[in-house]
Amino acid sequence: MSGFKKRIVSSDRVAQVEAAAAGSTLIGDPRLSPSIPESDKVNPNLGASQDVEILKSTYEVGRVYDVPLGEIKSNPFNPRYLYTNTAIDEMATSLTSGGQMMSATGFIDEFGAVVLIEGETRLRGCRAGGLLTLRIEIKTRPNSDAALYEEARTANVERRDQTPLDDAIKWKELLAKKIYPSQSGLAKALKLGEDHVSRVMSLNELPSKVIHAAAENPGLLSLKMLNAIREYFAVKGEESTLELIFEAGKLSLGYRDVVARRKAAEKGPVKRTRSTKEALDFKGVNVELRTFEEDGRLELSLKGLSPEDTEEIRTKIRAVFKKM
Repeated sequence: MSGFKKRIVSSDRVAQVEAAAAGSTLIGDPRLSPSIPESDKVNPNLGASQDVEILKSTYEVGRVYDVPLGEIKSNPFNPRYLYTNTAIDEMATSLTSGGQMMSATGFIDEFGAVVLIEGETRLRGCRAGGLLTLRIEIKTRPNSDAALYEEARTANVERRDQTPLDDAIKWKELLAKKIYPSQSGLAKALKLGEDHVSRVMSLNELPSKVIHAAAENPGLLSLKMLNAIREYFAVKGEESTLELIFEAGKLSLGYRDVVARRKAAEKGPVKRTRSTKEALDFKGVNVELRTFEEDGRLELSLKGLSPEDTEEIRTKIRAVFKKM
């Protein structure tokens, strides 16, 4: 188990961090990646190279530190894309009331900053909760951008934090940046079937509003359900799909329900065949004869017959058909 080492920080540095925190307000959506203030990277009282070397020497691989938030960078290849307000608020409450139970992981970059490998939700929770530091285990820097992404994704999958929507959006980005040469190469690197990668990538057909609406409903985040929603969107469009997502979350609809809605939408509205209705009487019993001229159909309905009358009617109907 990695040993925990509480870094000794000078009183001047503490004052700088506290002043920065006091003078800053938490603005914007905590689901969005934060910018890194340049003032946190370099000490103006030192030469840039000297300051970087001091920061690098502060941290040792294999140790755990309480790192000031201003010295932390988000993973540039973070596998997560969707961070809901609910998830950030819950993390902030957990961190402020019970403390940080699990260390994030990170490495030291060429500027001496701590770059997260995984732990973005905890970082955003710290910011939302007004905390000044995040506990991070320092690890060896991954040897490539792909390795950084894969290490972070593996951690998320093990915690069941990764969703098909996150994968779809990030895979599209990674392929665009040539981190992986092709879908086939990505599938091979992640040890996934190419058909699975293709199904996940198809979720990028969904518009942003639909993606974020689905993300707010954990029960809708299986690949089967998301593909059913995508197919429904292809038929009904954005507004109807948003209404469906709201209804599915409220009524706990399953993916088969969504598939049924899509199939019904493909068929269009049910056409009611017009008919003429004639009321008759047989021994005081109501008789209804309906004629459907468009499809050449007759319907005869008799209710309240005695067993004897039922047999009499049946015999007469049979006799009519025998004569035809």
